[in-house]
Amino acid sequence: MADVFVRYLLGSESNKDILIDFLNAVFSHKGHELVVDLEIRNPFNLTTIQESKESILDIKAKDRNGRWINVEVQVSHEPSYAARSLYYWAKSYTDQLSRGDVYSDLSPSVCINLLDFTLFPELSDFHSCFQITEKDHKEYILTEHLEIHFIELSKLDFTAIPNFETAILRWCYYFKNEGNIQEDTMPVLLKDNPAIEKAHHVYEDFTSDEQLMDMAEAHEKWVKDVNTRLKTARQQGLEQGLEQARIEDAKKMLQEGLDIALICRITGLNEDQIKKLT
Repeated sequence: MADVFVRYLLGSESNKDILIDFLNAVFSHKGHELVVDLEIRNPFNLTTIQESKESILDIKAKDRNGRWINVEVQVSHEPSYAARSLYYWAKSYTDQLSRGDVYSDLSPSVCINLLDFTLFPELSDFHSCFQITEKDHKEYILTEHLEIHFIELSKLDFTAIPNFETAILRWCYYFKNEGNIQEDTMPVLLKDNPAIEKAHHVYEDFTSDEQLMDMAEAHEKWVKDVNTRLKTARQQGLEQGLEQARIEDAKKMLQEGLDIALICRITGLNEDQIKKLT
């Protein structure tokens, strides 16, 4: 799954119909309210992506009923990703209010995490949805305002020609295999699915655009460099002490101009520790 392409596909104003189709595939799989229309709050911007020092690319939208929806694309495993997702849900929720607003003004906030790795190995389902429930009465939901989805593509078997029983399986297969789809599978995937057919044409346009491809390759290289640095730091930590390895790695990241919040997530150091290094 190419994260920059997915961000381009789902985050472009001209592809709003594709985003709605994907979201409804996710929501219908769990029996949740569907999207009729929405507004993309952070449309794809080439310059912004090029300057981004984030390993995670997201799409922010607000639907016609006031529900805030955040789609995040992550191709490589990141420590504490579940906690990170909860943090960003909380930020999305609290950012709705300005000074003087009242709590009744808050609207549901939904986070959808499209992952190319396994986050919950103990769960067999590829699509999990978390809400706040009463411990001894799971049927009682505290509020409908919190909803966090995780779609783990790595849990699906794409080696055989799938039968595409549900819309979400079509999208998962598409995201995992676009660019490598077998000729005998493509007609089955695109049959009676105009949104994915359009997505396939968008991919063809994307890959023929030299500037977009250069940007995608540069971002992919940056993500690999960060992951390699983290892996090296962990290996060194076994020999010289993990804490010192994290500090040295944080110093290098600061020199490269990485955001403090991102350094915190990568190294496990807190913000105060990193600020002392500046």
